[in-house]
Amino acid sequence: MTDGSLSPLPYDDPDFWGFWYFDEFCEYKEYGSGSAEAFDEARGAAEGAGPRGGAGDDRVVYDAGGGRAVLVETGPFELTLGLLDPGSAEPLQLGWDDQAHPTPYGLHWREADVLCRAAALADPRAAYPGPHLALLSRFAPVCDEADAATALPLLREAFAGLPGLDAYQRLVYASLADLRASGIRWVRDEDTGHRYPDEWFPDEDEDESGEGDGDGRGTGGGAGEAAVGLPYAHDPDREHFPSGSLGSLRSPEYPDFPFDALAATVEQARLRCAETARQPWAAAEAVRAAAHAFGRDGTAARRAELRAAVRDRGCADAAVLDALAPEAGTLRALVMTELLLGVEPGVLLRAHTGPAPRPLRSYGARLVLPAQQRGGPPLAALNERLRRAGSGGVTHGPARYHLPDGTWREEIDLRLLDDWRTGIEQAREVVRECGTHAEVTVRRRGEALTLHLP
Repeated sequence: MTDGSLSPLPYDDPDFWGFWYFDEFCEYKEYGSGSAEAFDEARGAAEGAGPRGGAGDDRVVYDAGGGRAVLVETGPFELTLGLLDPGSAEPLQLGWDDQAHPTPYGLHWREADVLCRAAALADPRAAYPGPHLALLSRFAPVCDEADAATALPLLREAFAGLPGLDAYQRLVYASLADLRASGIRWVRDEDTGHRYPDEWFPDEDEDESGEGDGDGRGTGGGAGEAAVGLPYAHDPDREHFPSGSLGSLRSPEYPDFPFDALAATVEQARLRCAETARQPWAAAEAVRAAAHAFGRDGTAARRAELRAAVRDRGCADAAVLDALAPEAGTLRALVMTELLLGVEPGVLLRAHTGPAPRPLRSYGARLVLPAQQRGGPPLAALNERLRRAGSGGVTHGPARYHLPDGTWREEIDLRLLDDWRTGIEQAREVVRECGTHAEVTVRRRGEALTLHLP
């Protein structure tokens, strides 16, 4: 990222992330009475204004060098992904994300990874992992276990470092790129060699594991690479994993997608990354020995030794020194160590983080207040308790129903994460504190389980 190209986007403002992740309840406590009408009115005002009052478009440039870059722009209602190419006077469109017709998937995860690494080398303010990865991940789906082993720990650390987000936001926002259970795969066009995302569906004679007589045809014709089976096809929680529909301009059927210009930009980013290991101070025997030592155990002492070694050999690059500083996260230091050694991206990271974590599970639940007990648990308190614990959140309510016998019933819809029992216990505490009782039904593994609170 070159001087002056770093946008003044409010990365330190949790409202910015809540707005662009379409998290309608992220600031629920500020919407007043807690009624559905008050919430809708406040949400409409927020969407009309946009983040920070909607003061025009802003952009973040991921500088690959040589006049090539990927950029993300924020407008009043959408994020757009573009490409700066020396051969074009205007940015080339790669995709966009909004709540109407999202078409975001313009980057392979490994392309986003190398672009973020190059941007971090160009500007220490673009720390990796950090907010720049959090923003770019909207356009780079993680589709297989190999990529997930590197991507998900980086994404979780990126969101963990954003100030003001609650535990729910950090978990959910980091999981939105995880499409391993969705059937979206990357395939390669046999004629052009271009790679693009494709959605795979099993044939009638083929089960979802990829076994049978079918050819596993995808929507774009890349049968050879797409017919690999769906991960977690037989997992009892598969329906609760993150999913997404294919939305991409990156297709052989869209002739205007700049495949070649994007490939040249990614290659330029790789060259910028490769230059790090070629610096005289990086090639010094003491630096390489210290880098290998830190890569093996990742301790604070080894990191300090590595930072001292590069500084003593003449490195004054703030991007390198900041990444190895004590306050920098371990994964950020490991990414820089991979660059110093010139090894394949993710090699050292995977050695420390291990296999890819399971996808985040999400369960729908409905909290029902008994008839004639209107004014039960306040939504703000319930939502805050769940989100602060990272166990879930309110998604809708209260909905009030007039029953035939003249009484009323209130219902609140919840989203519970991973171990749904933890979310139930959080809801139980709020119900008990309000001096009432309720019934909650959790939809899990194709069944509905009803519990009474408290």
